[in-house]
Amino acid sequence: MDDLPFQPPTGPIGADELADVARRVAERPDLWEPTLDPTRERRTYSEVYTDENLGVWAIAWAADDHDTGYHDHDRSHGAVHVARGCIRHEHLQLGARPVGEAVPAGQGFRFDNTAIHRMRREPGHDLTVTIHAYSPPLEETGQYAQDDHDRLLHRVPSPSSEQLRPQGFQGDPSDGIGATRPGSRRTSVGD
Repeated sequence: MDDLPFQPPTGPIGADELADVARRVAERPDLWEPTLDPTRERRTYSEVYTDENLGVWAIAWAADDHDTGYHDHDRSHGAVHVARGCIRHEHLQLGARPVGEAVPAGQGFRFDNTAIHRMRREPGHDLTVTIHAYSPPLEETGQYAQDDHDRLLHRVPSPSSEQLRPQGFQGDPSDGIGATRPGSRRTSVGD
């Protein structure tokens, strides 16, 4: 790809540089719009750029139930920029409701390789498109859920090619919108 809005890095890059890459790609819909095929059935994604130091993806979120569940990015640092719509970004808090915020178009966030978070389309918004930049490129994620049998939080490794989705009970969302486990009281994952 000759017309990139960033210089391909010569080594791993940090969170500030990743945020800049994600923002620059978000500002260039010609790089990702033709290859995204938004559908209400599931999130769709398109690889924008990948080399040994950087991976950049566009993800379309077309329905309120499009949700990654809690996950980490293994050894990769990352940044997300919202190109369209609005995404809800949440972090676990032990013993309390998750901390979350709505991130509208034109804004973003970054994380290091120790972060556990969850993303889903902000309820009631139209099509949302996010641009994700990872360094090194994403190879594996860890997905988290409270087990139905022992009620403990477990990490399940999964290849980056597998679409993230909630794995088991995820607790109540930070905005209070969403169902709890049938027959249970409203609790958070940390309870």
